[in-house]
Amino acid sequence: MWRPLLLILYCLAASARAEAPAIDFATGEWPPYVSRSFTADGVFADMVRQACRRAGYNARFHYMSWPRAEAEVKAGRAAAAFPYRPTQERQRDFDFSPPLIHSSSYFFYYKPRLVNPPGDFRSLTDLRSYRIGVQLGYWYQPLFKQYRLNTLNTNDEENAIRLLRAGHLDLAPLTLERGLFLIRTQATGHEGEFAYIPTPLDKATPLGLMYSRSYPDIAKLRRAIDRTLQAMQADGSLQAIYQRNFPELKQRR
Repeated sequence: MWRPLLLILYCLAASARAEAPAIDFATGEWPPYVSRSFTADGVFADMVRQACRRAGYNARFHYMSWPRAEAEVKAGRAAAAFPYRPTQERQRDFDFSPPLIHSSSYFFYYKPRLVNPPGDFRSLTDLRSYRIGVQLGYWYQPLFKQYRLNTLNTNDEENAIRLLRAGHLDLAPLTLERGLFLIRTQATGHEGEFAYIPTPLDKATPLGLMYSRSYPDIAKLRRAIDRTLQAMQADGSLQAIYQRNFPELKQRR
């Protein structure tokens, strides 16, 4: 008679363990960092999911536009949004996790259309003679305006790759991982026709979680996730996830 009772108690305990508390995250499409089309939702989402699992939580990802993601976090309907770079403006309303990835942006170009590309540059003023594609709202826009660069707005980064091939743009600023991904997917078979100026546009930029200040139990959740991320950084788990997604690159930390 005890065996059935013990079996029931075991199943109840196992069910309780399986139902880890859920944390809501807001994010958007930005492959290869995060995308619904990927098995593990992209490298960044994979890191977040593994960190939550190790901390005893279940990560729930909600895809939306980037402005809405920020609004959801600010309103406390999501614990955090990702991936985000900390800026002075954002730090007035949000807190940030330790960085999960460091990434730099580079100027990509299409070799058949740009016969004499700049091999390097000391200042952005060196690039004034080139047509540079930009995205509205991106961090580099005030910088390019300051240096009076010749910029052209493009609908999105995918379109920037197409415009490079068509000869309507000379340069397109993209993070290294993003640029290489777009070239592989938008110009399959022509990857060798693209290159990037080796001088980075910016220093290695930290990308992390942008935390809400009003999500339920956010102080407890943030401490647990941040501790786990630091442990994953120390034991090489974050680097392993990065290398699994980008075997051709060495992450800058």
